[in-house]
Amino acid sequence: MKIILGSWGLSTEPIIKTCEDLIGKNRENINIAIINEAIKGESGDHRWFVEELQHLSGIIGGNMEFIDIQAHPLNYIEQHIAAADLVYCFGGNTDYLANIFIKTGFDKILPKILAEKVWVGSSAGSCVLCHKESEETQKAIYKEKCETDHFMDIIPIILLPHLHGFYKFDKKEVGDASKLTDLPVYALSDEAAIIVNDDNPLKIIGKDYLIAEKGMIKTQG
Repeated sequence: MKIILGSWGLSTEPIIKTCEDLIGKNRENINIAIINEAIKGESGDHRWFVEELQHLSGIIGGNMEFIDIQAHPLNYIEQHIAAADLVYCFGGNTDYLANIFIKTGFDKILPKILAEKVWVGSSAGSCVLCHKESEETQKAIYKEKCETDHFMDIIPIILLPHLHGFYKFDKKEVGDASKLTDLPVYALSDEAAIIVNDDNPLKIIGKDYLIAEKGMIKTQG
């Protein structure tokens, strides 16, 4: 697996350069498949999606194709993702995204996709590959109603995006979240990302992040 778990996708030059290295291509030649199902479960102003898409369009020089996993059969989705170097999964409502993955059967082909392609997640597009935070944490930090009891559970962590961002949470909330799980809790600002590269230990690049376990902040950067 070659995965970038970002709070805001390819937000900084070091994250972009890491993406190039994982793919083995310069950004001008990278072909990208975009999954944006999570936005369908998110209410309110979607201007952030437009801004992130414009940012992504300015970075990636190859073909950009939206893959609507609710509109097409799995063989169509596999065929079109096979033509891409990078799968970019946008943010939005993670519970909704996880439920769509399961209802469409996308969760069944996801392991193969992750084995063959580089995956870049942005917020919900990252969280969905990890384990779900507790219902208490979801309500306390993101003010959201719980609509599923698990995500894809592929990466053995709980990920909390947008540290010190829109939701204004900090060490206390991250420490409290870690009291409610046996897994490490990673909280990332929009300028940090976790790199998953096959069997290597998880690596964080960028700045402003926290890692907590059992109610204690173990690492910060």
